[in-house]
Amino acid sequence: MKPKNPSEFTDEQLLRTVKLAKGTLISFSVIFVLMLCTCLYITVTKGFGVFTILPLTFFPILITNIITYRKTQDEAKKRNLI
Repeated sequence: MKPKNPSEFTDEQLLRTVKLAKGTLISFSVIFVLMLCTCLYITVTKGFGVFTILPLTFFPILITNIITYRKTQDEAKKRNLI
């Protein structure tokens, strides 16, 4: 299923999407920071390993979440919903 453009959403769908994207972004950011700290600790104590590269694999997902949140928030601001 192809994701819709935020301009195609109704007002209710857009507000729901903004709320969901914000929650997803906050929770993923917290998890990402915890993972980054844990991986740095493991790298310092045990040296370079598989867990050192782990945050780099999740970084594109974080960027995608940020872009999605900004798009939906911008569309909501254009419609004066926020």
